[in-house]
Amino acid sequence: MLVAMSVSAFSPDEVFFQAHRGGLREVPENTLAAYRYAWSLGAIPEVDICSTLDKIIICLHDDTLKRTTNATEKQDVPVSQLTFEEIRQWDAGSWFSPEYAGEKVPTLEEVLAEMMKHDTASIYLDLKNVDLRQLAALIAKYDAAERIIFCHNKEENCRTMAEAVPGLRTMLWIGGKVDQIRQKFNTVADEGFKGLNQVQLHLHRNKEVADSIEYLMPIEFLQEAMQRTAAHGIDLEVLPFEFDCASLSALLDLGIRWFATDEPKRFTECLKEKAQN
Repeated sequence: MLVAMSVSAFSPDEVFFQAHRGGLREVPENTLAAYRYAWSLGAIPEVDICSTLDKIIICLHDDTLKRTTNATEKQDVPVSQLTFEEIRQWDAGSWFSPEYAGEKVPTLEEVLAEMMKHDTASIYLDLKNVDLRQLAALIAKYDAAERIIFCHNKEENCRTMAEAVPGLRTMLWIGGKVDQIRQKFNTVADEGFKGLNQVQLHLHRNKEVADSIEYLMPIEFLQEAMQRTAAHGIDLEVLPFEFDCASLSALLDLGIRWFATDEPKRFTECLKEKAQN
């Protein structure tokens, strides 16, 4: 049985965290501004990638520009049917806040070039619709493999990239309902986590509990998942879509040290609060 770590054993320096889409609740997601923001907080920004009609790899989560740009023309057209020049017409920051006006949908190459300016910066790459051979070639161009954690919800894509790009780390993210998450986790665990360096579990709030944030995922399963990943030398990461300092503290007390968050600044504030208590 896994014994929860004591509060006295906790140090913020032991915690690693992904800024989901760069920190989508605090900055305009998947922009250079978001990635710089995440790096400034010590986070690892997650970068969603897809391809344009002219095969430029860009950083965007959705299939279209409707939600995260000010596009009015062709806002419902899939970006795979738009050229890069067309996509760069529109603003990707002002919809979030006037201070981010002028931000554009960046290319992955721009992100890699920016990352390489910083000695310790790294990124997660979340594949949406990209040719894996093209992606591998671009990573090789910047000699960036050791700074990238490739993530996807299909383990075969993680394994393909791990084989294609020496030094690249991989993470399988697992979402859905609790039973679906448990089933998929157990499947990859039974396979020895082949081709993986990390596994991420999505944590959803139990909305029937009104006075505090509790998660639908049983603690006993999180303990089991920690044991199984530790036995294979890989990291267990969790993505709590909602959290407060108390719920985050409980996860830390279980011994979890890898997280993903939509709110990287608030996350760091909770870490500081716990360290002071």
